[in-house]
Order: sequence, then structure tokens, then C-alpha cells
Amino acid sequence: MSKGTGVAGPLDFAEPQVNLYAGDLEASLRFYRDLLGFRETFRFPRGGPAEHVELTLGPLVLGLVTFEALRRHHGIRTDRGPARSELDLRTEDVDGAYGWAVAHGARSLRAPYDFLGYVHAANIADPDGNLVTFYARLPLTAKAEPDKLPAFRGHLYNIYTDHLGESLRFYGELLGFRETFRVPRDGVPEHVELELGRLNLGISTTEALRRNHGLSAGGGPPRGEVVLWTADVDLAYASLRSNGATSLSPPHDFAGGALRAAWVGDPDGNPVQLVHRRRSG
Repeated sequence: MSKGTGVAGPLDFAEPQVNLYAGDLEASLRFYRDLLGFRETFRFPRGGPAEHVELTLGPLVLGLVTFEALRRHHGIRTDRGPARSELDLRTEDVDGAYGWAVAHGARSLRAPYDFLGYVHAANIADPDGNLVTFYARLPLTAKAEPDKLPAFRGHLYNIYTDHLGESLRFYGELLGFRETFRVPRDGVPEHVELELGRLNLGISTTEALRRNHGLSAGGGPPRGEVVLWTADVDLAYASLRSNGATSLSPPHDFAGGALRAAWVGDPDGNPVQLVHRRRSG
């Protein structure tokens, strides 16, 4: 992505959240709401089958959106395929959370294990194959309780890239995320964490995912997105486009004219939604 000569970032974004795309919304709700303890806060439409549902877990706002609604309202076509991102949930009881999830039908990707000398983790998949990771810092302090609903105390929405430097420029310089952590601390990083408001975002190399966890990512269509609320979608979209961001869906109104949104792609083509509420009257 070239630097461009447009408006300099970062722009002013607020209320960041994550949306995941779902083939079967009810199955996804059973997974995130009923199995993992997310709380439902909003759905659209209110009557009849939902196409967009929002849930919360602590400060994290997670949206679930159907493939069909994404195509019909915004012209974005995507489907199942190799995951390009993951949702990490921090818990003091990784083994118990993994045991609970698997016992209740979640597909195991990797049983609990240690890596890098300071993290304990386990990997499962949601109904659409999206990677969900439970993690804790070593040493472990809690006994495994697989018969209890897991308690989570933090999150990280992690995306994978083969172009870490470009991704850091996009999310840091253009979108205003602030770096909080990197591994290794010196030299070329393979994992960097950033935050913007309530959203913690991780950017990791696909090679580190393979080497440290024995998992693969990338290559498939987008499976989720970062959502950023802004005062002026058209201005934010124009600024990002002038700085080299790819257009996925130009500014348009939806939800009966109540919302206006646009989509751009990060350097790896992962969607970023820009959205604002339109004034009534």
C-alpha cells in the first residue's frame, strides 16, 4: 500500500468493535452467547429472522452478521474458507474453558499447550471455522474446572499477515491504534498488539502462527472485520483511499437510512468498516 498524498492520518474513530461473518446465525449465537457467555445487546431486524446481532463480553462488542446481509446491503461477497483472523479470550482457567467448550460441541483444533515460555493456550473453532483461542500467562494459578461456564477477563482480535510492517502502518499511522506490546521486544517483531478505545487488536505473522501453534491461516476469503465509528464516513473513506487503502464498498446508506457506511481493505484485504449514524430530520 503506497503512502499516497492525501489527508494525513490518524483520523478520529470511536466505539471500535469486531464483526464476524456467519453462515448460520443461530448456531453462532449458541456458540458465543450460550456456550461462551457473551451477552446479547442488539439485533436487527427486531422481528423475524435476525441478520445482525451484537453481543458484549466485558468491553468487547462482537457483531455477528450473515453472509447474505453483507452481500445484499453492502455488495461484499465472501464465504467460508481458511480463517484469516482469530478471537483470543483471556482466562485464568484455559484447560477448564477448553474442556467446557469441547464437551458442549465445539470443535477442537489444539488441546492446551505452552508456548514461548510464558503463555498457556488452547484452540477451538466456532461454527463457521473461525479460530477462537483461550489463553493465560504462565505460571497457571487456577485449577481446571471444565464443568463451569468459563470466566473471561480480556480479549484480543488477532489478524494474520505476511506484511507486518504495512499492516502496522495501516492500523497505527492511518487508523490511530496505539502499540502496547510486541514480540520479540528487539529486532523484527512477529506479533504486535495495539489498542483503540475498548478494542485490543493483534497483528501476527502467518509464519509465527504455523511455527508456534501448528496452525495455518490466510488464503481464504475475509471472515470478519474491524468496525470503526466516525463522524463523517465520506471524509474518512476519502482520506484512507488517498493514502492507498483499497475500496471494498463505497459510502452508502443502509438500515432504512439510519446508518451510513463504507468498507476499505487493509494491506492483506481484511475488511475495515467505517460507519456513522445519520441525523434524523
